[in-house]
Amino acid sequence: MKVFAALLFASLMTIAIVANTDSALAYSPQKGDNFGYAETTTVNDGQGSYTGYSDQLQTTGEEQMSSVNGSLVSASYRYSYQYSNNQGNSTSSSSSGQYTWSAGNFTYVNGTDSQVGFGGLSYSRPLYVWFAMNPSLPVGSTFYVLNTQFTVLSQNYSLKLPTESKYVQAIQTEGTGQYQRNDSYGVFKASYTWYEYFDPTTGYLVGYDYVEQDTGQYQGQAGGFTYTDDLYVTSTSYTLTAATAPPGPTTSSTGQGLTGGFPWYLGYLGAGILVVVVLAIYAATRRRGKESLPKRSPAPYTPPSSPSPTPFRSEIGLGSKPPEQVVIRDVAKVNCRYCGTLIPSTADRCPYCGGPRQ
Repeated sequence: MKVFAALLFASLMTIAIVANTDSALAYSPQKGDNFGYAETTTVNDGQGSYTGYSDQLQTTGEEQMSSVNGSLVSASYRYSYQYSNNQGNSTSSSSSGQYTWSAGNFTYVNGTDSQVGFGGLSYSRPLYVWFAMNPSLPVGSTFYVLNTQFTVLSQNYSLKLPTESKYVQAIQTEGTGQYQRNDSYGVFKASYTWYEYFDPTTGYLVGYDYVEQDTGQYQGQAGGFTYTDDLYVTSTSYTLTAATAPPGPTTSSTGQGLTGGFPWYLGYLGAGILVVVVLAIYAATRRRGKESLPKRSPAPYTPPSSPSPTPFRSEIGLGSKPPEQVVIRDVAKVNCRYCGTLIPSTADRCPYCGGPRQ
């Protein structure tokens, strides 16, 4: 019995040591590691002072690991962007530079790849890199990207790469947060949900989806908008593992419904109910003698021209601002004492007959 207990204890200790060793293991960056990416940021779904406004930023860039000295990685970045909004404004620019980061704790050491903060607000230290993580972290564990805490949701997620129209295996992580925006866009409370996907072998980035809801005011006028930021790699020095598409509803060979779903006859029952409801609504509107929709919808607010955007990098913030509101004041008019034409009360002479206003 004692021998069995000793063997059991030794086995448990071995498992614990192996588990601890695996959790500490992480990919060691190599000179030449790199990835290219395509990024799209959009401002739309405006309300209030932002009704009718939208803008978009298309960015392409690359991150390159130039040298590795222990855990210190020297890297370089470059990116270029094109900005446009629904008012016809557009601009483009590019940037590049160098920085260092630590592969031991995944923080920036000297400089960054053009990171300035959410909504123009400065990030706090330590600042964690956005493009790499420890791939051995188990599901449920947490880590940081920039200043946001993330949780590992899956170690074997099938991610569709829209840049290559294929599925790859990825680590799925999620981060949420709030911050107060006070920049060229106005003063807003911003709440966001951020999904990042990483390569399970190296821990390098595969892509991310970021959605932010802003509610507040611009120049004293209440409003809000939705800000989205989608980024996916277009090239990688590390090999991405192919994955299969996740299971989804499919149509049966007989075309009588969804496999694994509801019985086919429920579809016909639902269609019948829908027809009855539509007929009832139509009859009700006919009895009232009114149309079910207004004859004229209010015209959307179309802001006048806006200035050029602030240079943008991923996760930095928005690229432009809405224009100022324009207030047009009416000028009182009076009849000309000579020809009777209505003329502005501020005019000295009638522009038609030339007679003095008084």
